Amino acid sequence: MISVLGDDRGPLQKSARDQLLMWGGHAVEQLREGAEADHMPTRARCRSLLRSIEISETVDRLGALRLDGVGVSSAPPLLEGALLATRVVRGFVPAASALAPLLRREAASLKRACSGRSLSTCARALVERLHIKLGLTGCDAELLDVGHGQLVAELFGAHDLHRGIVDHLSIDRVLERREGAPVALCLIYLLVARWAGLSASGVALPGHFLIRLHGPRSLLIDPFHGGRVVTKSDCVRYLRRNGFERPSEHLVDLNDREVLGVYLECLHASVRRADKETRDALQRSLQLLRVS
Repeated sequence: MISVLGDDRGPLQKSARDQLLMWGGHAVEQLREGAEADHMPTRARCRSLLRSIEISETVDRLGALRLDGVGVSSAPPLLEGALLATRVVRGFVPAASALAPLLRREAASLKRACSGRSLSTCARALVERLHIKLGLTGCDAELLDVGHGQLVAELFGAHDLHRGIVDHLSIDRVLERREGAPVALCLIYLLVARWAGLSASGVALPGHFLIRLHGPRSLLIDPFHGGRVVTKSDCVRYLRRNGFERPSEHLVDLNDREVLGVYLECLHASVRRADKETRDALQRSLQLLRVS
């Protein structure tokens, strides 16, 4: 079937591709051999099929995640979900086991700093670990179209986005380069906070993303702007200034499925000129999250 895949006749080539896709993981070993073939069309088509199979398996894994945990137990599937979503749009994304040790190490230090302290002290300690020590900050604001749209995805709505924006959304690249888009930074803050034993959730404003630390007097933190604490009044002014007359509708906590949904929307907006297969895979991932 792989030899037929290299045929120049379209119907035969399509039939072979469809059959190999149906076999999926069972054909991977042979496709890897074909990906090194001397015949260039066979080599290219095998590599394309390997990517298609990887995307399909990634979407299935994303849809099967259990995202209903709370507290510390919610961090691993949230990290896994973010990395799987990233893997749909680009290759060579590290496994969760490669990134978790760094985040857990920061969380362990944060947990010690927060022991017996007030929520405001915990918030400052979180920012000190991630913004000051690790240097995490927002990417160039000129890349982002803030103040418009219905979802955080529309941070990128006015642009035909290039690879650099995907990097600003990818947690692994953000940790490497120390700057990122709001939703990516908030995912990192959420993971570290939860591993440290803090109660935290995401809050999606139109054109922005925050995290909320829960306590007697909950705090909203803005990782994109250096981890500053923002008040509800700040958010209300921002929303009304941009034409949203019901601010309370946008100040609710998101569950982890909704956080990953926003993340997928951002990725989808960033690859509007990507191939149809990638865009369809992102849409299918969103549908799986919503029905799970």
